[in-house]
Amino acid sequence: MTYVVFFILVAVIVFLGVFAYEMERVHQGERDVWKQERKELYDRIQAPSFAEYKQGEVKMVKAQKEEKPVPTYHLE
Repeated sequence: MTYVVFFILVAVIVFLGVFAYEMERVHQGERDVWKQERKELYDRIQAPSFAEYKQGEVKMVKAQKEEKPVPTYHLE
């Protein structure tokens, strides 16, 4: 009887540990999203004008989408 109670107690503790770990993982993802949103808003607030903010944003997108050069092959 005591082994059954001990087993149930251990199972509950393990379950709560896994549950807490998963909740922390989900919250970390939310915190990362909020951090990115705050960064974007802060950048927008600090920009001298909206046009300069958008210009910087366009440059950032172009830099991320920069195409890799196509390799050239020389036939001999």
